[in-house]
Amino acid sequence: MATVLLRAVLRPFRWLPSHPRPAAEMPLRARSDGVGLLYPHHIPTSPLQKALLAAGSAAMALYNPYRHDMVAVLGETTGHRTLKVLRDQMRRDPEGAQILQERPRISTSTLDLGKLQSLPEGSLGREYLRFLDVNVSFQLLCTQSPDRTGE
Repeated sequence: MATVLLRAVLRPFRWLPSHPRPAAEMPLRARSDGVGLLYPHHIPTSPLQKALLAAGSAAMALYNPYRHDMVAVLGETTGHRTLKVLRDQMRRDPEGAQILQERPRISTSTLDLGKLQSLPEGSLGREYLRFLDVNVSFQLLCTQSPDRTGE
C-alpha cells in the first residue's frame, strides 16, 4: 500500500535528479555510498523528493491523524538520523548489541503472554500486552495462551 502511494506521489517528480538505481541483482545495501535498495520494493529518493514527501505527509497527518499511511511516510522520510542514533546506543549496550546480533522476531507465537501480564503497570511489556489486547484478535491470543480469559 505504502509503495503504491509513494510511487504515485513521486511520479510527477521523475524529472528531478535522483540517486541511480542499482541493478536488481546487486545485494541489498552493497553500495559503498550507502544508497542502495534497502528492501525489495525500495524506491530511492533525492533529498528534495524526501523533503516534499515529508512536508506533504506531515500536513496530511496533521489534518487527519487516522491516515496511518501518511504518518508512516513522514517517519520514513524524516527518521534516518534518529534511527542511526538509536542503533549506535544499542550497539554500546551489551543487551542492545545482543538484540542487534540475534535479530529476534516478535510474534504472538514467540511471546509468553502470562509473563507479560505479570509485569508491573506502565512497563513496556505490560503496555505491549495492552496494545495486543486492543489491536489483535482475542482468538489469536487465546491460541497462544489457553489460560488467558477475556477480561
